[in-house]
Amino acid sequence: MARIAILRDERCHPKECQWECQAYCPPVRMGQECIVEGPLGKPIISETLCIGCGICVHKCPFDAIKILNTPEAPESEIVHRYGYNGFRLYRLPLPPTRGITGILGPNGTGKSTALRVLAGLEVPNLGHYAEGGQWATVVERFRGTALHAHFERIARGELRAVVKPQYVDRLSESTATVAEHVGAGAEARRAIEGTGLASKSAVPLTQLSGGELQLAEIARVLAADADLYLFDEPSSYLDIVHRLRVARLLRELGERRSVLVVEHDLALLDYLADQAHLLYGEPAAFGVVTHPLPMRSAVNTYLEGYLRDENVRFRPEPVRFVAHPPRPAARPDALVRYPALGKAFPGFQLTTGAGALAKGETVGVVGPNATGKTTFVRLLAGAETPDTGAPPSGVTVSYKPQYLKATQSWSLRERSAALAGDPTFDARTFERELVPGLHLDELLDVALTDLSGGELQRAAVALALARPATLYLLDEPSAYLDADERMAMARLVRRQVERQAASALVVDHDVYFLDLACDALLVFRNPDGDPQRGFGEGPFSMREGMNRLLREVEVTFRRDAETARPRINREGSALDREQRAKGEYYYEAVV
Repeated sequence: MARIAILRDERCHPKECQWECQAYCPPVRMGQECIVEGPLGKPIISETLCIGCGICVHKCPFDAIKILNTPEAPESEIVHRYGYNGFRLYRLPLPPTRGITGILGPNGTGKSTALRVLAGLEVPNLGHYAEGGQWATVVERFRGTALHAHFERIARGELRAVVKPQYVDRLSESTATVAEHVGAGAEARRAIEGTGLASKSAVPLTQLSGGELQLAEIARVLAADADLYLFDEPSSYLDIVHRLRVARLLRELGERRSVLVVEHDLALLDYLADQAHLLYGEPAAFGVVTHPLPMRSAVNTYLEGYLRDENVRFRPEPVRFVAHPPRPAARPDALVRYPALGKAFPGFQLTTGAGALAKGETVGVVGPNATGKTTFVRLLAGAETPDTGAPPSGVTVSYKPQYLKATQSWSLRERSAALAGDPTFDARTFERELVPGLHLDELLDVALTDLSGGELQRAAVALALARPATLYLLDEPSAYLDADERMAMARLVRRQVERQAASALVVDHDVYFLDLACDALLVFRNPDGDPQRGFGEGPFSMREGMNRLLREVEVTFRRDAETARPRINREGSALDREQRAKGEYYYEAVV
């Protein structure tokens, strides 16, 4: 085992503390220079002198320090390092000659860094952070490996790489139209048509939704003439229909070009890629890239949490999926009943059928975007007033909206303390179950305005579940989360709803998340394909609900024999044809 010390610069505020890390450090008290002031006025922690006591970790008022015992990895395998006590990345994924290679791992373990290095946008320093990187040194370092030719082409300026970045929000500031952003020519027009943006080609990017911005950026990359295509989280903001549309476009691209894809939707990545590299490590501390694995083995290994060839366990317990039993027809334990609802907006009209939610039941709300899912949840929450029908009376609601924005600079700890005396907030559940269950321990003292999208999402879900309620409404709780965080949240939501004998409605597009969290489904669609109308019905059993959804999407699912996880069937395969003939689009067989 090796010991590494990590200082998170963005959290370290030496002018606002008493340097507790240095004051309480046992080696410093014995006269050793284990923690000293660096050139930027922040602490530098000696990994050689550190004894691993962890006192500095607990004493730091800003949770800026991590002392980790890591699997032994030779220094020669460090590809990039951000400072002495900064993040370090070990090894790199290998771009395929042709086809699609996936990259799967938690947020903060170096996936985006690896993409930038492979695209030639960042010169890896090979651990020599003070000297910086030089392409000549990198080429020499990888001599005799499969990456040598790749870096030689970058050094000579011969590699044409194009990257779809992780975040597309900044595109909303551009006044260019979709057509101008994607480019001119036949390939650009084909990409715009393929992503479904043909009707938006003359629309400025400032007027597009998050999902449309994602599609515009994907279209730009598809239209480019390049040797290597890199997609960082292409499914963000997209509904299940557009995810599958994009997946088919990427598979078509992979038939003739080299493609690397970072993705947290495991069902989508399993469908997309031929093989995958896993990343394990500690977020914001270090990341290790594994050797490539066949796609099925990669996802199963990721869920198991154990790398046999490296003898490394990176997950304490494996993730297990279970087949959902048929839902009983009679529902004597219905906790929440709601009538048929209707709401009209300029250019859109929503109608939903009456329904009931059972005690301890979590119901998923599925369907394409622009079918009224969020409007339905807002009607039940009282955030919108229905034109017909009325939200259920006598029901206490806790609502987590789709879009989150922190407007106050207080921390999660300060927020929970302010609510501690409020009878509508369960501080005990928040501290003992939700904070550890959603891995919020290190974020308690960070200002909400400083949290990333995924961190703010977890904090918002925790605050929503900490409010005792009859009905929990969670709109896209898996947004911005990595695969680990999604699965942890799915299990926690289901457990909390069952424990509190409440009901929950969860709007989401991730099939793995829905499979782990939900007992039943509400299905939304555009009747007769009319985008100006939305219709929701249910709840249905998971099997019936997914069959209704997937029949319109034109895709079939099965369960994996080893893990029972959902897997998308390849179009035209024997199982795909067999399930379509039977009308069973959802988990007909375990193979």
